[in-house]
Amino acid sequence: MRTILVILMISIPSFLFATSWIIGGGMVFGDLSGWNLSTGLVDNSYSVEAGLNFDIGKTIEGSSVNLYNFEFLAKIPLYRIDGFQLGPSVALKYGNYPIDQSSTDTTIKSGFSAGFYGSYRLENLLFDFGFLYPVIDEFDFVHSLYASVKFFVNPPEKGFIDQLFIGCDFLMGRIRIMVGLIEPF
Repeated sequence: MRTILVILMISIPSFLFATSWIIGGGMVFGDLSGWNLSTGLVDNSYSVEAGLNFDIGKTIEGSSVNLYNFEFLAKIPLYRIDGFQLGPSVALKYGNYPIDQSSTDTTIKSGFSAGFYGSYRLENLLFDFGFLYPVIDEFDFVHSLYASVKFFVNPPEKGFIDQLFIGCDFLMGRIRIMVGLIEPF
């Protein structure tokens, strides 16, 4: 009960003061290859995104549960210069994965990383990049990199409120290709 109250006390103010809600879906490749559903809150002062990745083709041995993982990424832009932003970032990943490529046995893995990120907006393109040092796992340079590009389909000179985008990102060793929508409240 106490945990639920803490989560509500953190999430309700974030939801109330967020200016936009992001939702999307697509394909994911890496430790787990399959589908992705993502949601989050985006504001001028922070960005919080959560995703569910699942592999429909493989299941946990002895059950009908698919392989899955949850991921969480939070960014806070502390410094802004024109279209460039820089600030701290944290990422969390938790899920079950195959032990090796040919095995149907799985193992639970989790990862937590903290570091910095940068963001640059150029007309219809948004570039994000960063370095997230693993706190729980052993250091792996490739898994420590974060990169993202989003192409906004809506022309900037039009007065559209919603922002439809096509994106590709690399986070903690996985690649995601997605289509999403940023919806202001």
